[in-house]
Amino acid sequence: MDVPFSSEVELNKQLELGAVVQDTNLRRSDGSGISLPGQPRVALNELTELKQYLDEEHSTTELDTLAPKLWLVSTPRYWHISPLHHQAVRGRNIIVIENPQLHLVWYYDRIYIKPIPRYLLSHAFWEFLNTQPIELRRAIAGFARTYSYLIRYECDFRLATSSEHQLALIPEDDGSVQADGSNHITFERFARFIAAFQKLPDDSVSPRYHYGELRLSRLNMCARVFLRKLTFHHIDAQWGAYLGRFLAPILSIFAILSVALSAMQVELGVQGSLQNSLPKWTYFAYVSRWFSCLILVMIAITVTFFSLLIAFMVLHDIWFARSVLRQRRRAPVKISNKFKSGVV
Repeated sequence: MDVPFSSEVELNKQLELGAVVQDTNLRRSDGSGISLPGQPRVALNELTELKQYLDEEHSTTELDTLAPKLWLVSTPRYWHISPLHHQAVRGRNIIVIENPQLHLVWYYDRIYIKPIPRYLLSHAFWEFLNTQPIELRRAIAGFARTYSYLIRYECDFRLATSSEHQLALIPEDDGSVQADGSNHITFERFARFIAAFQKLPDDSVSPRYHYGELRLSRLNMCARVFLRKLTFHHIDAQWGAYLGRFLAPILSIFAILSVALSAMQVELGVQGSLQNSLPKWTYFAYVSRWFSCLILVMIAITVTFFSLLIAFMVLHDIWFARSVLRQRRRAPVKISNKFKSGVV
């Protein structure tokens, strides 16, 4: 795979290539050390440790395994990604993480996003990456492609770099020292850099990045079935908080059953009392009988309605996902810039 961008638009100038035996090794062009830019603990002259670090920081092995089933989790479109400013519109807080498995995974009011490391902005690094396993190259290319959709407007760039929001998703400078401030990464420079990744086809990225945002609640269910894990990612640190999520639906079921049983008991009591009750209590007995029957009918209608609603939502999501997959196989992909507002 060729380097997606030219050296003229690179946003980090701290790396260059040097030949070591028959391998192509990275080194610092500014002579400021032997570590990977932004990662002082990772030495460039230790190739085994460097490759292990890159694999840990960018591989998404579990999600690649789940990729054939991810249409159950998310819309099967790689551009199914809301820009940063639109995350707030959807009521989500941006949580910065370094775990590549959680990048663009969302859970109710939060979404996890992995920052762009400094070295990914270097042209020399991508040349070095061409000598590495294809799985690693595709994983890093897919990760970079997501930022072409996360950062679409200048307001997205300001959110990503603003110290006020404490996100720091994009480095502030290119690593060079310039008195005139030309080393700062501006929106125009970043847009020119990231534009090339938007054009990458799916066969240039790992299977996980054939999809955009992923819903954690559905990922947890898929992990139990296909990965044989209790969850894909634990949100709650204690069992009490985890089990507490099941308490509300369990109590609701018990409440419905309790009301139904009470209505049945009233009906049975009325049948016995109608024969022996005084005339003045007969009307009350009939009212009690019809009211208990009305309660049972209302419970049946409510349970049936919500059961059908849940079934409709599940079938609608499955039908929609399958229709998108069929479109991808039959016709060229048409990328939409419309922002998502639904529940998928």
